[in-house]
Amino acid sequence: MTPAQWCIGRPVATSMIFLSCLVLGAISSRLLPLELFPDVDFPALFIQMPYPGSAPKEVEQSIIRPAEEALSTLKGVKFINARATPQDGQIFLLFDWNADLGVKAVEARELLDAVRDDLPSDLRRINVFKFSTGDQPILTLRISSDADLSESYDMLTRNLVRPVERIPGVAKVELQGVEPREIRIELDADRVEANNIELNALNALLTQSNFSASAGTISANEVRYRVNPIGEYRSIDEIRNLMINDRGLRLQDIAKVHFEPRERDYARHLDQAYAIGLQVFKERGANLVDVASSVLDTINEAGQSREMQGVNLFFLEDQADGVKSSLRDLLNAGLLGALMSLIVLYFFLRNWSITLMVSLAVPISITVTLGFMYMLGLSLNILSMMGLMLAVGMLVDNAVVVSEAIFTEREATPDDPVGSAARGIRSVGMAVLAGTLTSMAVFLPNLFGEMDQVKIFLQHVAAAICISLVMSLIIAQTLIPLVTTRVRAVPESERKTRSIDRIKVRYAEFLDWILDHRGKAWIGILLILVSVLIPGMLVKQEMFPETFDRDLFLRYNLDSPYPLEEIKKSVDRIETFLYANKDRFEI
Repeated sequence: MTPAQWCIGRPVATSMIFLSCLVLGAISSRLLPLELFPDVDFPALFIQMPYPGSAPKEVEQSIIRPAEEALSTLKGVKFINARATPQDGQIFLLFDWNADLGVKAVEARELLDAVRDDLPSDLRRINVFKFSTGDQPILTLRISSDADLSESYDMLTRNLVRPVERIPGVAKVELQGVEPREIRIELDADRVEANNIELNALNALLTQSNFSASAGTISANEVRYRVNPIGEYRSIDEIRNLMINDRGLRLQDIAKVHFEPRERDYARHLDQAYAIGLQVFKERGANLVDVASSVLDTINEAGQSREMQGVNLFFLEDQADGVKSSLRDLLNAGLLGALMSLIVLYFFLRNWSITLMVSLAVPISITVTLGFMYMLGLSLNILSMMGLMLAVGMLVDNAVVVSEAIFTEREATPDDPVGSAARGIRSVGMAVLAGTLTSMAVFLPNLFGEMDQVKIFLQHVAAAICISLVMSLIIAQTLIPLVTTRVRAVPESERKTRSIDRIKVRYAEFLDWILDHRGKAWIGILLILVSVLIPGMLVKQEMFPETFDRDLFLRYNLDSPYPLEEIKKSVDRIETFLYANKDRFEI
């Protein structure tokens, strides 16, 4: 028994199966993560070893060289690039696209732990980072006010950062342009030398004097007391009055102790004025649009609080808005394409019942495809939407061929709709299967084999197309035969029109001419192929097309290190010129 015969004999079961698939697909479409581009892990690791207050040469000799020698033994490494700065040592590792970065990150950390004795003892930590397209901030804000915000770290953290961090799907929130307050100890070199103070001993004393530890328990009269000695600094005066030797010398005698915001080596501006930056990052797999919407609601609610009065929030970049507009444009284009396909189908079929029956393949296939994409862990992004758009025109092919074959059989035996459906599907079944597999064969290589920087993106297009084509084949082999048995067959005389007749006649005459002039036909085909080669060689080739938007980024290249105030003067000079020509440059 063929699938068509099984479905025709069990119409209720067939209808319920497809209805269930539609419901699951509709539910999955609401759960699919929305992204601008798919979340792709790039085959690279970035290792950062902070070592502030040092010289690049010292970092290169004591940190970079031992770490680089250890990491060079890591399997699958294609490229290693290292960089030493006064603040840290940086190593960049590039692997093959098929490498498991999670495993490579663990192996890299194990190799660095093995040579930890060769690294400086005061190297506190080693950071290992992976790269992903989802690591970009989904929301970037600038915060400004007429009041002074240079010491507003605690207020902004309390009203903005903490509420946003509690939103499900938010990975982290970065506050830039304002720093937390810290204890700063400025030693007087003359007094330190006069009192013969060793800096290493002083550093150890400051560290040991600030502690909170557990000292065990004491039992007395069947009562157990937990002992927890606390030696943490409770005020800045305690630090100033800290005894640093047995002669009664205190820390304030040789140093000035301040409690003030951490010194910044960068700045943020908005409209030529001091501003604070806020960046929000989402978790992997989270729905970008839902997370961004929740963040915006939280930020708007926080802006109504009393402490935030007079504080202005400017949304510099909203990735979710770009996702929604891009997907909206793609959806509108897809709907327009589907409507045009419906018009073309009706032009040739000249029967609304058959046209609507054939068009069923499009919404059913796409809805079920969304369900499979959710189960496969894919997201709905520009590339997968592009795949669905490309598939719209191909989804009706199988249904058109099958329905035409069935109704051709119906004209011969109008009183036997079931038998006509079985014979019609049997006559074109192999052709439909071969045609579908041929179309899929073009895209299947992007799903299997070794990945590269092109396949890693194209697999989202290929997955959407292949799944929808398989569903269209299943629909053409099962649902379409069932529906044709419930649709009245239109006689050939009613379906013919003068325009269709003329097209058929002209096409038959063209085929006769080709068969009678095969030599000329081959020459014409070869000339067409040669004519395509010339412009094909002139076509520009690139991975992604050049796109232009209304954002302009200016990068300042410094010829040597400068203090922040000196850099700010140059930036202010450029900003003054730009704002003086706002109308000219359309700023």
